[in-house]
Amino acid sequence: MPPRPVEKHVHPRGIFSRFKGNLEAIAIGVKYFFDPKRSTLIYPKEYIKLREGYRGFIVLVKNKCISCSSCARICPAAAMKMVKVPVTDPKTGKQRIKKFPVINYNRCIFCGYCVDVCPTEALYHVPYHDIVYESMEEAVTDLESFQKEPEYKTAKEGLPVRYIVDEVKGLVKIRVKKEGGEKK
Repeated sequence: MPPRPVEKHVHPRGIFSRFKGNLEAIAIGVKYFFDPKRSTLIYPKEYIKLREGYRGFIVLVKNKCISCSSCARICPAAAMKMVKVPVTDPKTGKQRIKKFPVINYNRCIFCGYCVDVCPTEALYHVPYHDIVYESMEEAVTDLESFQKEPEYKTAKEGLPVRYIVDEVKGLVKIRVKKEGGEKK
């Protein structure tokens, strides 16, 4: 026999209880807004100086590529695809079709799998990824633009900073000299 339904009495909720969660969230935001220890990056006047080995934009060295498609197959975000390009064989002088990778930065998660799996090191990372595109179409590379390192304007215009974690102060912003020395 199925269990008998039990009637529960629901207390009417007051007007304050409806907005309680929203008011708590606003209170937390106000608390951190006036926190003297908070740290804000004034972008683009300041930029974060990234450490060596940072995985930023990906660039192709076309003459190293052997068209193995490993980069496109391993990409978890399906950002990398292969395009067919007619090339002239240097030995025979005949035209043939060769596949080269291009990337859609709208999808790329900068995991670096494509760079790691490339057997000829035809792909490499540049140490930045804060580049602005005017439209979604600009973030999809063609073969020519995939071979060029994107221009890093922020490094020319802004001041480099680095964040460190201090046990007492929390997150602390340190200005870094462009030559490599640090100052507070």
